[in-house]
Amino acid sequence: MLKTLGNRIQLLPDALIDQIAAGEVVERPASVVKELVENALDAGAGRIRIDVKDGGKALVAITDDGRGMSPGDARLALSRHATSKITNLADLETVASFGFRGEALPAIASVSRMRLFTRLADSEEGFAINLEAGAVINSGTAGGPPGTRIEVADLFAKIPARRKYLKTESTEWGHIHDWVRRLGLALPGVHFELRRDNKTPIIWPATSDPIDRIAAVLGEGEADALVPVECEDATGHLQAFVSSPEVTRSNANGIYLFVNGRPVRDKVMRHALLTAYRDLLPKARFPSAVLFLTIVGTGVDVNVHPAKWEVRFADSQAIHQLIRRAVRDAMAQRNWLGEASAQPKATDHPLAGPTHPTYHTSGTRSQNARDALATSPTTSVGEPAATDWVLAKRDEANDLPGLEAASSELRSSSLQFGNLRLLGQLLASYLLVEGKEGLLMIDQHAAHERVLYERLRAEWIERGVDRQGLLLSVTVELDPLGALALQRHIETVDRLGFELEPFGESSVVVRAIPALLSGRDPAPLVRDLAEQLQDIPGGETEGAGAELRLLSAADKVFASLACHSARRFGDHLPEHEQQQILRDLDTIPWAPTCPHGRPVAVAYSLPEIERRFARR
Repeated sequence: MLKTLGNRIQLLPDALIDQIAAGEVVERPASVVKELVENALDAGAGRIRIDVKDGGKALVAITDDGRGMSPGDARLALSRHATSKITNLADLETVASFGFRGEALPAIASVSRMRLFTRLADSEEGFAINLEAGAVINSGTAGGPPGTRIEVADLFAKIPARRKYLKTESTEWGHIHDWVRRLGLALPGVHFELRRDNKTPIIWPATSDPIDRIAAVLGEGEADALVPVECEDATGHLQAFVSSPEVTRSNANGIYLFVNGRPVRDKVMRHALLTAYRDLLPKARFPSAVLFLTIVGTGVDVNVHPAKWEVRFADSQAIHQLIRRAVRDAMAQRNWLGEASAQPKATDHPLAGPTHPTYHTSGTRSQNARDALATSPTTSVGEPAATDWVLAKRDEANDLPGLEAASSELRSSSLQFGNLRLLGQLLASYLLVEGKEGLLMIDQHAAHERVLYERLRAEWIERGVDRQGLLLSVTVELDPLGALALQRHIETVDRLGFELEPFGESSVVVRAIPALLSGRDPAPLVRDLAEQLQDIPGGETEGAGAELRLLSAADKVFASLACHSARRFGDHLPEHEQQQILRDLDTIPWAPTCPHGRPVAVAYSLPEIERRFARR
């Protein structure tokens, strides 16, 4: 019954207030599990058991070995906005606990039948309360072990409008399992036991090693394919486990993000990770990653979402840069080469030690590295890469999430292609190179495309692309939208190394093209440039920092121009040109694929070759 004060504005009854709160924090059984497990963790639990029946619709029960509560605290915990986690407004800025609003228990109780049992460690007996739809049915002393057990039965049973939106048992169980899995990854030091109906329980024993918990939760194969990364700066501390460029997924479901031990869904962190892999993975492929970010003080606000899935960073750009650079540096320190097997593992790839004083990386879990294949005896380990693209201008670009000089920030790997023995060309398409302990096959088109892409990109960032005038100008016919795009972005076209003049409504006269692409037919280059520029809004080329805002879009142009201009499959190359491609690979930041995702090199180890010839 609504309480009226003689006006149209009315005070809501407590039961309705609780159900409204339940609508914010209790979407489904998984929400109940989340809130109750977080309460257990805040109570100092080291062992947590989760029982689920009928996907959580019939029963969710959480048992912990935490501190427990006195009878008075147990009663108070069922009141709205009663909490032990904060005492004043200032505490909201440094919340370290999982829960702090004091809404969960009364909200859950208002839409279910609940039994709460709790016992303090130094108490001889416990205390239990039974509730239905938020109303206390009875309470009193009860027996049981120290800690707390909360049973939530018949969720939304008396609210048909809410219950009908719950999915099948399997779907609801899937949501529960997914969240518990994320929490298990975040807290390897806590023992978790998850029981579904009468099925075999899932048990994750406590461990001090995060990678052991990753192996238990995600599987040994997933853990073996991850590369540890650790980095710390003034922004915070990052501990991450990320996949090598050769281990990819068709979706982003293998990315797990945590802030201060709390599972989150954060666009900044996710974007930073994917940006680090942008030039390393084929299109529509994603890495696997487990990222733990720790921020102290007021650098993060967790009080922005009722279910605490989202956070707000005080300096999101600094967070983006920390993650992006740490992951990219880890990738740059390794000689990732494609394996000849259909299912390569990250543990089969050669690994190199850290080269940057701030970032710390180690080998994969099994430490099964193959340095011999990738490193020639004549490699100059101590020499700097021929091209080190660390420039002040690029650092400015790195402050803009997603628009930084992604591939250029990668240093060249310790593998020096130019020092390896060239055996020749296979089918006018592949370069065969002898390593110390095996054979490398290099895709001549992918390798040359990568070289041209990196150089075009570097020139753009440093000073604009150098141009080469044509002896005879060329007229290129375009569709009207393409011609308009070139006119609208004429300054960008100039920076890309083209000199064009409008000629009628749907044609341009080409007087110069990028010097790196000299000797190529200008027509397909200009048509492709026009097509790519159609996707960029006209205003993006105006104002301060325009080149940085355009960098992400310009990447597509660089990739397309490089592809059109690179040596093709079937081109018979003289030996000096084959050698030049190998030497050129040593002058650019190493990436295992061309800009469109095709592998640059595939490695065949000597043991593998010998097995094929029955020699071992």
